[in-house]
Amino acid sequence: MAWKKTAEGLGVAIGVAIGVVMIMITLYAATISGVLHFSGITEGSMEKWHGLAGAAAVLTGSLIGSAFAGQKGFHIGLITALLVVGAGLFFKETLFEWSHLIHYGLLLASGMAGGIAGVNLFSRSEDKKRP
Repeated sequence: MAWKKTAEGLGVAIGVAIGVVMIMITLYAATISGVLHFSGITEGSMEKWHGLAGAAAVLTGSLIGSAFAGQKGFHIGLITALLVVGAGLFFKETLFEWSHLIHYGLLLASGMAGGIAGVNLFSRSEDKKRP
């Protein structure tokens, strides 16, 4: 049952990826809350940074998760990004606007790119089959 082993490996890799994303987002939120509290910067001026931090967290999480699995990086990155976008939509207090699609597209693209890069950069040389 090779598909069972692959499915279990992908589930663990997606869990690792989501865990990394949540840790990074928590650290970012703690840092930014301190900056906002102790400086005169307003939250409105930080909106660009929030989007970039989310994309960086998804990219890093997908990269680490797909490196952990060693295969199916595109799928791991896509599922990780979809889970983050779904959680964002679920917990969002404002209504959906079409301008949010740019942000969600950035998250999806960074998730897929991180997944692909994770498999290709961190796969072991003995795992690569050479004809």
